Amino acid sequence: MAFRLVASAKIVNIQAVEAALKEAFEEWLEQDVNDEYFDDQFLTDKWQYPPPSTERKNGQIAGNPRDIYDTGELWKSGRESFTISRGTTTIEGSWHWNAQNSSGEEYAWFVHEGQGPYSRAPRPWTDELGVPYLFEASEPKRDLELRLHRRLSV
Repeated sequence: MAFRLVASAKIVNIQAVEAALKEAFEEWLEQDVNDEYFDDQFLTDKWQYPPPSTERKNGQIAGNPRDIYDTGELWKSGRESFTISRGTTTIEGSWHWNAQNSSGEEYAWFVHEGQGPYSRAPRPWTDELGVPYLFEASEPKRDLELRLHRRLSV
């Protein structure tokens, strides 16, 4: 005796579904990532750093854990460089942290990787977004799923 099951669906108004997905993704990039996520990465005392405490360029003494805001130039360079590019089948958010040290050299990599003359510990503020296995368990992923669910439930 054979048993067969067929499940099917018809998507009505696929253009509206696609538009909702695009809007949700762009809102996520602008609000959840560029605003909330990167503010949290830069402004929260969350980064472990080996002793001793150091005096920052802004005059504050940075302890442990610490934020990575300092003068705000690195944070600002990311926010100001944020763009959204729209292709026919893609949407892409990008940032370029191009703040420069007193020698005129971009220093984001030194901070992120903990390499360089004044960096003793990595502060990988982009890894949760750029490393797939970290993204899978991240709050930004949950935020994206929630935005998609809300848009598609309307």
